[in-house]
Amino acid sequence: MFTKHIKLPLFAICTIISLCGCNKDFLDKNPPDQFSAGNFWKTTSDADLALAGIYSYLVQGYNYTNANNTGQGWGAGTPYWESLADNAYSGAFGNVAIGAIESTTGAIQYDAYYTPYKAIEACNIFLANIGRIPMDTASMKKYLGEARFIRGYYYFLLAQLYGDVVLSFRPLGKDSASYKLTRSPRAEVLDSVRSDLSFAASILPNTGYSGHVVRGTALGYLAKYYLTTGQWQQAAATAQTIMTEGKFSLYKGGYRGLFLKPGQNANPEIMFSGKYQVPNAYSPADYLYTYSSSFQPINYLVNAYECTDGLPITVSPLYNSADPYANRDPRLLATVLVPGVLYKGGIPFKPSDIGATAGFLNKKGVDSTRATVIGTQSDQDWPYLRYAEVLLMYAEAQNEVGGPDPTVHAAVDSVRARPGVNMPLLPAGISQDSMRIRIRQERRIELALEGQRYFDLKRWRLDRTILPATKDPNGNFRTFPLRDTLWPVPQPEIDLARSFNNPGFRQTPGY
Repeated sequence: MFTKHIKLPLFAICTIISLCGCNKDFLDKNPPDQFSAGNFWKTTSDADLALAGIYSYLVQGYNYTNANNTGQGWGAGTPYWESLADNAYSGAFGNVAIGAIESTTGAIQYDAYYTPYKAIEACNIFLANIGRIPMDTASMKKYLGEARFIRGYYYFLLAQLYGDVVLSFRPLGKDSASYKLTRSPRAEVLDSVRSDLSFAASILPNTGYSGHVVRGTALGYLAKYYLTTGQWQQAAATAQTIMTEGKFSLYKGGYRGLFLKPGQNANPEIMFSGKYQVPNAYSPADYLYTYSSSFQPINYLVNAYECTDGLPITVSPLYNSADPYANRDPRLLATVLVPGVLYKGGIPFKPSDIGATAGFLNKKGVDSTRATVIGTQSDQDWPYLRYAEVLLMYAEAQNEVGGPDPTVHAAVDSVRARPGVNMPLLPAGISQDSMRIRIRQERRIELALEGQRYFDLKRWRLDRTILPATKDPNGNFRTFPLRDTLWPVPQPEIDLARSFNNPGFRQTPGY
């Protein structure tokens, strides 16, 4: 609402420098805060430049091309969200993970507020000015649809984390009206999300995904919106539309290939991602998750993987505690680096060598076999939406609507039984409650370390029971005060509201 996303978002376009090859001379002649003036918004090249700046927020995490970019939680740092759930451990999110979040906690508590608002402001600037550029109707629709999708995407994140937030559809300035905006009700914010996503779905090209959002991308997030708001019928229908239109499919080149190039190129399963391309935009993922113990999967996740007979390790005759990673769901060894597996160019992984007290490292989206160094430029894209999740969203919603009918089984089984995974089909005749448990289990395994688990626990209202039962490698149990279902906005926002006599901008209850 205030300084952080009134002025700083105007610098959103600065990020384009690394993505589009802009140089300092361009900025000297065209300062970012003048991009809406007469020297810009004249050609489609200007539109492309501004749109690239909007997309740059999707790769903010640990992009070494810009030391000021956001770190954990974004882009290649997306897996860090799992440390807020029962899948991983990290000190990076500190007090948030252990239930001691305050308005001054900082790190992700600040970044999750300011980063979306920078992107939203860039979208609003774009939408306010794109009409000034002469172009054909089809091109205009595409530009409008992409910008509105990304605005809705970030407002969706804000609403899930903070609840009531400032809602604005115009560029903010230094005027009194901008400084005195209040937090809109969460329901109103979510309604704007639905509007933006629906608009994008109605206007974007109905093609596969190649880096720019398309109709299927928008429909996928619209289904997520309906799931989050408990609108099961609409969620099932929206997911089914994607399935029926047939623009996406499960990747047949192996589960691990979904998260490494070249398997990610023209991949029919990836529907939305943060796109990295060396040397203009890259991450240190291979170093970060292989040579550092700052992010570690934990045993709760590892133990959740079934044996190849489809049974939990607690009952399967295939499980051997002396060789615990044999005969397990293949997605385990594609996702988690376990002791003894070769890494760093051929060295057996020994957790104590790098202080990995949890005993594991992340392998998803990481070429852990590379003998890499800290300067490694990793170009793996980071998927935010895959067709497998669409199938699981359909199954979840349809099961809530009418129970585990054949289409529910088919959706889940297609994820479990695809080439490279080949897990047994779910048993016939299970109840709606049992299917619900199965679907939630399948989401945990299929989407592990992709930043989804924390938000799933929130919408299932299981965060308040599962998180306090989670013990970190340091031996301490986490806590979860109910107030933590929503986060406090950064304290500088409250302080600035008071300085501008804006009593309508209040802190989240409980903080």
